[in-house]
Amino acid sequence: MEHLHPHRIAFSFVQGTFDIDRMQPVLWQVEEDTASAHVQLDARWERLLPALSKVGILMACAPSGPATVAVALEQARFEPVPNSADWVCLESGMEICPANLGGVIAAIEGLEGGQETASLQFFDRRGDGCLKLMATNRTDIAAFEALVRRHAGLRHTAHFGTPGAPSPVKEETPDARTVRSLWDGLRRTLPETSFPGLEGVSRRRALAVAGPEHAWQVRTTSVHSLMRVMTLADAPLGVGLRNEAVFLPVGMYPSHWNDCACGTTFFSTTAQVTLRHLIHQAETWVTRFIVKSREVLCLELYDRQGRFCAGVGLRPEATRVQQEQWNDWLHRAEEGATE
Repeated sequence: MEHLHPHRIAFSFVQGTFDIDRMQPVLWQVEEDTASAHVQLDARWERLLPALSKVGILMACAPSGPATVAVALEQARFEPVPNSADWVCLESGMEICPANLGGVIAAIEGLEGGQETASLQFFDRRGDGCLKLMATNRTDIAAFEALVRRHAGLRHTAHFGTPGAPSPVKEETPDARTVRSLWDGLRRTLPETSFPGLEGVSRRRALAVAGPEHAWQVRTTSVHSLMRVMTLADAPLGVGLRNEAVFLPVGMYPSHWNDCACGTTFFSTTAQVTLRHLIHQAETWVTRFIVKSREVLCLELYDRQGRFCAGVGLRPEATRVQQEQWNDWLHRAEEGATE
C-alpha cells in the first residue's frame, strides 16, 4: 500500500456527502446539535464481511491498550479461515473473529468546518469499540451507502454483554526449560496473549522466565524515542495489533510524527500508529531470535492484565545500518528497566 498509493488518504468529506435518505432513513438516530447520526446494522457477518470488498479503500482503525493502529485497506476481501472461527483479509492479513463481536453500526459524524466522516464501527461483546472502518477519498460512496441500506436493522443479532472473555490463563510461573524448548517456533506464530504450545499459559509470563538470551523488559519511556529515531532513519517497520476481536498488521515507512493531548502519532502515506500516554501503564518487552545467524529483535507491548496489545519490528527490507541501530537501541534500553 505504501508504494501503490503515493497520494494522501483522506477520510473527511463535505457535510451532506453521505445521504441518510438513501440508507433506510427511518431507522437512523440523528443528533441535530452535532450533525451526527448512526444506525444499527444486522451483524450478518457471513454477508457483511464479504461485501466490504466492493466498497473500495477503507481506513481500518483498531485500538488495544496503549496503542491504536490505522491502515488503508484496498478491496478488503475477507474469507473464512478453514477450521477456525476467524475471517481473514487476503490482501492485508487482517483477521476478524465474529464470535467475539457484539454488534456493528454505521455512523456519520459531523466535524468543525462543515466536514463529516462516515464509518462502520464494530464492538466486542463487552460493548467496547474494537474496529472502525472509515470511508476515504478512495471509497465508492454509492457502494458504501448500498451496504448500509442492505444491512440496516432495528436491532443487532448479537447481544452486548454476552460473555466472550478469552480462556483464563494460568497464574503459576511456566517451566523455563519448556519455554526455551518452544522458543524457536514462537516467531512463526502470530502474537497473542497465550504462549503457543503451552495451553492456557500467558505469553507475558513465559517471556519473564525465558532468560536474557531470549527476552528482556525495557523502559516503557524508551518506546517513543525509539520510534522517533527509526522514523528519522526512514526505517521500514512492521506493526501488529491485537484486541478481543481483531488482529491488524501494518507495514509502514513512517515519515513524521505529531504530539497531541492523547499521545504521539507516527504517520506514513497509508498508515499511522498512535502511542497514547497510557503507555506508561503498560509493560514493554523485547523478544530475541537468531535467524540465519542474524539477531532479530521485536518489541512487544502488554497491558496491566498481561494481555498482548501490539508488537513492532523491522521489516526484512531494512538496511544493515537500520538493523544495527534498532538492535543497539533495544539492548541499551534494557538498562534500568523495572521489573
